[in-house]
Amino acid sequence: MLKRAIVVPLALATLMWGAREQSTISAAVSLPLIESTEPDDICLMPPSREQTAEYQASLAAYTSRQRAGAVTRQAGEGSPPGWPGKGVIGGNVPPTAAILDPWPTFDGMAVDGDNGIVVMSDENRHSLLIYDRAAGGDSTKTTEPHGRVLGPSVRLGFVAGVAVNPKRRELMVTNNDGGGLEVFSYDANGDSKPLRSLTVPHQSWGLSLDVDHDELAVTSQQYQGISIYGSMDTGVVRPKRTIRGMQTLLEDPHGVFLDNARDEVFAANHGNWTEMRSYAGDQPAFPGQYIPGRFQPSSIRVYKASSNGDVPPIRTIQGKRTQLAWPMGIAGDTARSELLVANYGSSSILVFPMAANGDAAPARVIGGPHTGIVGPIAVGVDAKHNEIWVANYGDHTAVVFDRAASGDATPKRIIRNAPAGTPTTGFTNAASAAYDPIRQELLVPN
Repeated sequence: MLKRAIVVPLALATLMWGAREQSTISAAVSLPLIESTEPDDICLMPPSREQTAEYQASLAAYTSRQRAGAVTRQAGEGSPPGWPGKGVIGGNVPPTAAILDPWPTFDGMAVDGDNGIVVMSDENRHSLLIYDRAAGGDSTKTTEPHGRVLGPSVRLGFVAGVAVNPKRRELMVTNNDGGGLEVFSYDANGDSKPLRSLTVPHQSWGLSLDVDHDELAVTSQQYQGISIYGSMDTGVVRPKRTIRGMQTLLEDPHGVFLDNARDEVFAANHGNWTEMRSYAGDQPAFPGQYIPGRFQPSSIRVYKASSNGDVPPIRTIQGKRTQLAWPMGIAGDTARSELLVANYGSSSILVFPMAANGDAAPARVIGGPHTGIVGPIAVGVDAKHNEIWVANYGDHTAVVFDRAASGDATPKRIIRNAPAGTPTTGFTNAASAAYDPIRQELLVPN
């Protein structure tokens, strides 16, 4: 996404420089340059139906002209200095091949056992999938959701964390790569407009809603912090409290669990830290001095939920015995006093006592070839039906277990967003690519 943000300013800067150093570039020349970086190529929001139809028509016409040998330029023909010359194809050129996953990819997840639904964000197709909690089974076919929020009006892009409010029958989802937090009704389907929107820090990932206390916790990777809002906040508002700073030891936080009844908030940390200025107009945490970045082992940090500012954690789960490796979503089972961690690095669910501290081993681990857990990205607890839900990023599934499951347990049900065996590309927000000519391989950082 960073690369896309650079393209348009660079193109505009090039045009402005050309206008200053050369003669003014005509609209006939400048417009195609600007249009070559179409809004739907650089924006989080999907194109409208009209934009899609127009693009498809122009692409068909272009392809026809290309086959006829008409898509070439003579040097200097209506082009600014330095533009490719004779025989060079220009404009919006269709690829000769494409690597893409046409199916949804599960990311964030929230379970509402009282209303009988589970909601999962789909960062690949920029949508929300709403399933009946009893859906799924042992079929190899795709499990149809009873609702899918998708379209140009939904304002969804690189979606991540999900939270649900059973009392208000609302679901919330955050756009990780900008775009803010959007709120929808449980009954939303298709191209539905959000009920309301909330501006949150850039690269917000995890969400946790404490319904009883009407508070929402949001983690931000770039902001290196936890922001706590009122559950009904909308628009651009300051959070009620923010946990951020050097003493917090927050390092690329992802999953979050807010438990005001115990005055605790948990955050899953990947362990990489660098100081970056937020997009909210805040001052850098360390003005006038340079603090180098760092890499630390993955951890779970615990803070007083009522705290505000640069506060140290009251507990930290970290060390070899914890087995933590790239922890993603987390969930709290308050009735059992357990914290569940989607441990992406080991394709397992780690279950710790809520009071765990230090280099503590999990109380139990759900993982193994029979579990169907592959790159878990989110975990949820359905206390009413005694179930644990796991959303996989490594394949097109979500798996459901008994609440007390342990070891290499077989799932009770499997939700599929693609037919069984459908491969995944493993990326949905690729920022660059490189080619290895010796091995003839493409290298894509996600």
